[in-house]
Amino acid sequence: MLCQDRKTSASPTKRNRGCLGYRPHGTMVAHISTSPRPCRAKTMALNANNTTSYDLSNYESILGHLIDEANEELNKPKGGAAKLRSELIASIRSDNFIGVYQVKKPEPGRQMTIGELCQSYKYETTQQIIDPNAVKKILFGPDGLIRKSGGGRAPYLMEDIEVGYIYDPITGTSIGPVITSGRNRTIALQILLRSAGLSPEAIKNVKVRVSVIQVSTPEELQRRIISANTGSRDFSRAEIRERMGSAGGVQLIDRSAIEQTIVMARNERNFKAAMGAWLKDAAHSTGLNTFTPAQYSDAGNNLWSALAKKNRPNGKTFYSWVKSDVRNFIDIARAAESALPSAVEMARRNNASGPVSGKITRALLPAVAGACRLGY
Repeated sequence: MLCQDRKTSASPTKRNRGCLGYRPHGTMVAHISTSPRPCRAKTMALNANNTTSYDLSNYESILGHLIDEANEELNKPKGGAAKLRSELIASIRSDNFIGVYQVKKPEPGRQMTIGELCQSYKYETTQQIIDPNAVKKILFGPDGLIRKSGGGRAPYLMEDIEVGYIYDPITGTSIGPVITSGRNRTIALQILLRSAGLSPEAIKNVKVRVSVIQVSTPEELQRRIISANTGSRDFSRAEIRERMGSAGGVQLIDRSAIEQTIVMARNERNFKAAMGAWLKDAAHSTGLNTFTPAQYSDAGNNLWSALAKKNRPNGKTFYSWVKSDVRNFIDIARAAESALPSAVEMARRNNASGPVSGKITRALLPAVAGACRLGY
């Protein structure tokens, strides 16, 4: 093999697996501003220290422009705003918000109040992000609850909020709930209802349907959050890529699962997705919270593309060479993992324009190519 270092990937065993509220050293702490509302759509709020609930009042500093836009839309004299307000209020009075504003399902499902969802922060196991762009998409995007980007409005919230519980089969007790997918939906619903005239206390009592998952460890819950949502909607591209990449049987839950199942990769897409998932998990496990999981995933995807463009080992395409012996993939992934901390620091200091993922990739390339005797 070209890469000489065949040590196993960095293990998370040094983490405190038994502590639900554990945070890796260096995790960023949220600072929720109380200053007037800035109209900065790219600002995100981290909920990294289990101290900030998902009550809308805690995020007005970054969502003020969306709150104002929602108020304006629901108070227009024309365009159906009055009808939407009256329908919302009627659904609350009849305790039928689920039936009116959530996609119909054959089973009734589990119900929780918005207040209960807001308080789920107490049980979180990893930092979360409230993304204004994601909230705006729910309210004003292609399936916008207030106004669709193409005109009209969507009748339903298209996806249920997902919550998870950590279940101990020995004691028979559960810890949770934790929102595993849907923090931005929780915030968007509060904006919608507030714009319709409901008080903060009334909003907390509104019931919504949720889907429920059960896991056995905090680490499994963390992986579910990162895989299913990660808070930021700019992760959707990476999430979709990884779901498509795992279609051939490669399990992208973490580096160990990737290493055990990469032999199942059927095409280049599988390998690219696995490289992105590997770097994302490496960053998470070692507390590299400088950038988002999406950016680490994109960096891994870019790394594969850059190496594939420059290399034809043994006269083969890069993909054929890796496919012929998947240990080549593992060597490259481990080399990238080893170089990731310094690459992240280089990317952080790089003030040039362009995507962060590209900066990480460019910083990784010399180290990875050198370790694996490849060109770049």
